[in-house]
Amino acid sequence: MINKTKQLCNWILIIVMSVMLVGCGASSHKESSQLSIYYVDKSGTKINSEEYKTNETVENNIINDLLSKLSANGKKAGNKRAIPSNVIVNGFNLKNGIVTIDFDNNYETIKSEKEIFVRAAIVLTLIQIPAVKGIAFTVDSEPYEKISGQAVGVMDANSFVVGLRDEKNKYAKGDFVLYFSNEDGSALKQYNLKEASYNNLSKEEYIVKALIKGPKKSGYIPTLSSSIKVNSVYTANNICYVDFGKEFLDEQSRVANEIVIYSIVDSLSELNEIHKVQITVNGSSDNIYHRDIDLSEPFIRNLDMVEKNN
Repeated sequence: MINKTKQLCNWILIIVMSVMLVGCGASSHKESSQLSIYYVDKSGTKINSEEYKTNETVENNIINDLLSKLSANGKKAGNKRAIPSNVIVNGFNLKNGIVTIDFDNNYETIKSEKEIFVRAAIVLTLIQIPAVKGIAFTVDSEPYEKISGQAVGVMDANSFVVGLRDEKNKYAKGDFVLYFSNEDGSALKQYNLKEASYNNLSKEEYIVKALIKGPKKSGYIPTLSSSIKVNSVYTANNICYVDFGKEFLDEQSRVANEIVIYSIVDSLSELNEIHKVQITVNGSSDNIYHRDIDLSEPFIRNLDMVEKNN
């Protein structure tokens, strides 16, 4: 009788475990994850995103899937592939939370003014994967370096500051320090703005547009013409990229060329995250401002040009 009771208990246990396993199997279906794929805008001056759902749960499969999407145009008109058609992804490796993507040497042929958008789109897309903490680029197995020779290193979402993406606060206010020219055009003069509303602009955009708008106080001379068009302003890796329309090269300022350039550079460099400023015209850095100042390399702040208070 004891043996029969024991045998019955064993059968009940087997049945219960079977039910539990079936239940677990039924609840372990793959749930789709919603991500964003970032594309380079057709204008080449910003990136856009489109929602994307994946049923993949294995990290390497998700990465492979996202890289395939980044190598194709988006569904919306104007959303161009982030990875150019002539660039080959040799492979990738995920280790200790870092995804290292290896490209062929065609990656180095991407123009510097476009490459920052390519890099941002790739990083911002892949960093959404929970297991991924950073992304590194290599070219033919060697660490990727910018034209300046500086290694790019490991990147995450914080490598690409507001201005590149549409993440702005319409209620934002802040204090700003701008630099216009003094009255005789011999030096820059500090101009303070308190509790200024920069609304749907990034801080960088607000500063550049405030310089174009000009000072409201006497004792200052504007350094930029109100006719100048701003194509884009964004910051990445502590460099602020300011892209103007062709009017920037054509207009004649009332002040010296250096005063114009460092009005922009010193004003933007008041933001803690900005260490250098690269000025381009319609996406190109291959310009000489008024046959005087080479714009091919980023500028650093020059406070020696600022008028000293007595």
